[in-house]
Amino acid sequence: MAKIDKFSFGSIIIDGKKYSRDVLILADGMITKRKGGFLMFGSHNIRKEEIKELAEDRPEAVIIGTGTNGKASVAPEVEGWAKEKNLKLIVQPSYQAATRLNELTEQGKRVAALIHITC
Repeated sequence: MAKIDKFSFGSIIIDGKKYSRDVLILADGMITKRKGGFLMFGSHNIRKEEIKELAEDRPEAVIIGTGTNGKASVAPEVEGWAKEKNLKLIVQPSYQAATRLNELTEQGKRVAALIHITC
């Protein structure tokens, strides 16, 4: 599983590799850059389709990092969809989300995440 080494505004280091875009971390540890948004940064609105992609690998929880100041918003239908699928959703500013991801993976949990690296 992926481990977040460092997070700061505009970048994130995961397993020693630096990313300057929002990332999706799948439950199997695979990391992909988030699609869409303005220039190199992802949208400030987190959509259900993104959470569905994270849920495909059947994680025990999906963590959403809403940015350094927690300003990114989660689309209203995300919470209802997650509840229907019995998917634990953890929504926190990205600094806390990074810490939580590391804690849960150290406990052996299968966790997926979307980490927004700005706002």
